[in-house]
Amino acid sequence: MFVVVQHSISDPKKFWETAQEATAKLPAGIKIHSTLPNSDGTKAVCLWEAKEFNDVKNAVEGSVGQFSKNEYFSVETKNAIGLPH
Repeated sequence: MFVVVQHSISDPKKFWETAQEATAKLPAGIKIHSTLPNSDGTKAVCLWEAKEFNDVKNAVEGSVGQFSKNEYFSVETKNAIGLPH
């Protein structure tokens, strides 16, 4: 399944440092496909893939959750355009 996370980032420096470290050692079965930040690093949208929705949520909250408010939704693949294969 694909999961989109929208981040509202309160501490960009800490968020991005922590995100770099965390994505380098993701648990098996979780993959990040895209990270799309705005120019000042206070907002981002990320596309994840995992077997379970909560796998993504637990990974994100456990790493950068203290530096951002995060909104999650699963992707309806039937109507999606441009997803990784």
